[in-house]
Amino acid sequence: MNDSNSWLRIARVVVDVRTRTLDEPFDYAVPETLSDTVAVGCPVLVPLGPRNVVGYVVQRVATSTITRLKPIQSVLGTPLFTESAYHLARWIADEYAAPLSEALRLFLPPGGAPRVTRQEGPEGVSWKLVSPTVKAAEERLVTLIDATFEPSRASHLQRSVVDALREGPVTVGELTAELGPVSAALTALEKRGAVSLVSRRRWRGAGGSPTRPDTSHTLSAAQESAVAAIAAHPGSVFVLEGVTGSGKTEVYLRAISRVLAEGGGAIVLVPEISLTPQTVGRFRARFGPAVAVLHSRLSVGERFDQWDLLAKGEAQVVVGARSALFAPVKDLRLIIIDEEHETSYKQGSAPRYHARDVAARMSESGITVVLGTATPSLEARDAVDSGRWRGLALPDRVTGAGRPEIVVVDMGAEFGDGNRSMFSTALGEALDEILARKSKAVLFLNRRGFASFLLCRECGFVPRCPSCSVSLTYHERGDRLVCHHCGHNEPSPIACPRCSSPYLRRFGAGTQRVEDELRARWPGLAVVRMDADTTTGKGGHDRALTAFEALDSGVLLGTQMVAKGLDYPEVTLVGVINADTTMHLPDFRAAERTYQLLEQVSGRAGRGAEPGTVIIQTYWPDHPGVRAVESRDANILYDEERALRKELGWPPYSRLANVVVSGEEEKNVRAAAASIADQLTASADDGWRILGPADSALARVKRAYRRHILVKAPPGAPLGAALRDALAAVTPAKGVSVAPDVDPVDLL
Repeated sequence: MNDSNSWLRIARVVVDVRTRTLDEPFDYAVPETLSDTVAVGCPVLVPLGPRNVVGYVVQRVATSTITRLKPIQSVLGTPLFTESAYHLARWIADEYAAPLSEALRLFLPPGGAPRVTRQEGPEGVSWKLVSPTVKAAEERLVTLIDATFEPSRASHLQRSVVDALREGPVTVGELTAELGPVSAALTALEKRGAVSLVSRRRWRGAGGSPTRPDTSHTLSAAQESAVAAIAAHPGSVFVLEGVTGSGKTEVYLRAISRVLAEGGGAIVLVPEISLTPQTVGRFRARFGPAVAVLHSRLSVGERFDQWDLLAKGEAQVVVGARSALFAPVKDLRLIIIDEEHETSYKQGSAPRYHARDVAARMSESGITVVLGTATPSLEARDAVDSGRWRGLALPDRVTGAGRPEIVVVDMGAEFGDGNRSMFSTALGEALDEILARKSKAVLFLNRRGFASFLLCRECGFVPRCPSCSVSLTYHERGDRLVCHHCGHNEPSPIACPRCSSPYLRRFGAGTQRVEDELRARWPGLAVVRMDADTTTGKGGHDRALTAFEALDSGVLLGTQMVAKGLDYPEVTLVGVINADTTMHLPDFRAAERTYQLLEQVSGRAGRGAEPGTVIIQTYWPDHPGVRAVESRDANILYDEERALRKELGWPPYSRLANVVVSGEEEKNVRAAAASIADQLTASADDGWRILGPADSALARVKRAYRRHILVKAPPGAPLGAALRDALAAVTPAKGVSVAPDVDPVDLL
């Protein structure tokens, strides 16, 4: 028996049941036979009421306030997380009003945790323990151990196998791919002592191999200063503000090099899966197999293997999307969040954490956090201004190239001059030049599909989804109308369903329509389209970027995934087809997001030796975000935003929570929302405001009615605790769900 644990006869266990009513650890007795194996992080089978459930040990203690404890039934595996991970999960659950089991699940291996499932049978309900769905994979390695062995002339396959093995050991799978079925030949060769077959762990690949050689540049003075500051202040949160092309990635790489040299590990987060292949390529070019990758486009087996590489210390750096923040990196010392302003760092389902703020919490345990961006969020700027975080600046491009020329085109004036094309005169001429000079361009459109919607010019009818409060999007391929919330689709009508008018017209251009017009007007221009429709499936983003990189000349056309992180020195033109898309969203951050998006996509131009040009097409050239980009003065936007948000009490000068109540029975939704609002109002502290309940901007999605309550409170207010108490006091009708969102980035 392990003497250090023998007196700790009680285990505190968080049961893996998704409910707020079971939100604290339960005490269980540790049988003597299990004392050596019950450790923090272990999955265990424990009794809960009339059934057994899976739980996770979070602490071993000597005493309990419960006199008669039920025993742990069995240990289901080795530890999956550490005690510090549990404490972070506890904070996430409290901060974001989420079930503790949901927060703890963030730290579990992909597909690698046991669970209990309910089964309906002829005798009623039964419960079954299901083992992890993903396990380690194996492969057999074949090695030639007798270099003098010569197969008989009749054994052609054996001879081919031996010849292949003379180049070095090969897996059975590789031999089979090259030579066909080889099992019989290998068996014969093994019996004769010519080859050996050894089973080994097969690490399922995750792509992102280096596409370019590592180019470690001499650092600029600003980069040197940033690297030195990061090294000198461990446990600090830095906001690294650098113009596009200023060398933020090289600062990241140098900071990681120092951490690795000291035996530590690092996490690198990127906001878009589309950026992962290029980013992983850069990091693997520098650090080789020390880099693992984690994101949702990998298969569950690949994600499990990448997680396990980190857990076993085989890899020390992980590059990935939001959830990679919880990867089991050994001796974690550095977290880098690239494009910190991006809303994709906010989790959309429980627990609705923000990766930036969780990382800041992790800095309290000595982990250094670097938030890189060309356009810091107002929250990050405020944290630097107040002294809570440290600011670093990279004001110039490392190549010495000037920033691209910005040309703003008033599309209202273009229309008045008789130009009915989606391409302004300036953009059309620039694309002519791209074709003539055999250069490259990026065209950005923040939409997808062929057109935004259909509209009847006689009666104003717009086809809408029968289940959601949104117009249907027109897709030319198949001539169909599609709802991008619930997936409903139907044939496009020939005439208006309301008044039978034939004047039902497409309004708003989508990427498909832009592609078609590009090909029609510039038939010699190669076009690679990159949006949600063309990059579905594994490796879709990587294929699109590889295709564009392989072109001698052409256009990369896409949605937000082409606006950030892409580094192609040969791109000399960026065209923004319509800058107005984000300006009119029902969101207090609309102006800030417009500026960030335009500044980010502008940075794709002129990163090499050739100067760059950015053409921004808009019907609102006086918008502060457009003026800030055009004038190279971010304060035009930020000064106006600060004043407006202070006056109206929006973040960072307040703290928000949005509680969304939804269900198919409208009366039940209204009743639950009203009860929650009453509870919040009754318990609100001074300076708090409870707004609503009111219909959500998307008042109906997938047949569910949606109401929401908005809570405004002073900065730093304990919103999570307030929401927990209010929700605990309300029992909604069956079929009604309640989703609390603390510090929301989307109020739709």
